[in-house]
Amino acid sequence: MWPALVIPTFLFLSCFSVGSAQIPGSVTDGNDRYPPFWDQINGDIAEFPVQDNKIIIDIWKYKDRLQIYKILIRESNKYFVQFGKNDTGNVLWGLTLFYGKLYKTGRFVKPSNSSVCAYEGEFPGCISIDSGWGGFNFYVLTIYFLAAIESGFLRNISQEIVFLSPEEHRSYFCYSIEECRASFPQAMDAAKKFYQYLQSRKILSIVGDTPVYNTDKDTAILYMWDAHQALIDIGKPMFNDIL
Repeated sequence: MWPALVIPTFLFLSCFSVGSAQIPGSVTDGNDRYPPFWDQINGDIAEFPVQDNKIIIDIWKYKDRLQIYKILIRESNKYFVQFGKNDTGNVLWGLTLFYGKLYKTGRFVKPSNSSVCAYEGEFPGCISIDSGWGGFNFYVLTIYFLAAIESGFLRNISQEIVFLSPEEHRSYFCYSIEECRASFPQAMDAAKKFYQYLQSRKILSIVGDTPVYNTDKDTAILYMWDAHQALIDIGKPMFNDIL
């Protein structure tokens, strides 16, 4: 069972961005301002392999999930430039940083064998499908990502996305827009509203060469909160048997 404070703590830490960060040179093991291996990816969907005109993502690898976070951050940054530098003004930054902390503190290991998917400072590893934290994060990330595609927010993704789906605990997870839409329409709708809000923003001014949109950060966080509530409702009954 999840401890009583785990769910609200997860929700609180995931929702809010961290206000201070320096420009990363190399994101080393000792740099807590960025997730591990942040500087090894560029946030480009083209980094994923393509087979049969389908983009293949191993959603149970730490680096593949981190790549998705960086794609979402990169594509949405323009709506939050007035709120902070180096990604930290983006309301999605808190989700990203918290993901890195979960990995670094060993929350993604296999509960019965802590050496499986353990954090290593030199190479990005895996996320155990038996990890409850990994399961919750699966839904936080995949629903946000798939809703971004479904809403048209990620307009540069024209190929079908394929998440590799191990047979173990297959029924716990959805691995496509169609599966997640069919199983969790409320969560998909809530996440879509977040992107639809951003898409509705207009350019307020130009600072240098940078457009500044009329984004209200509190409103953006409210849409994220609604999506998180729906995602937590998915996860609470689902992972009790895993933990």
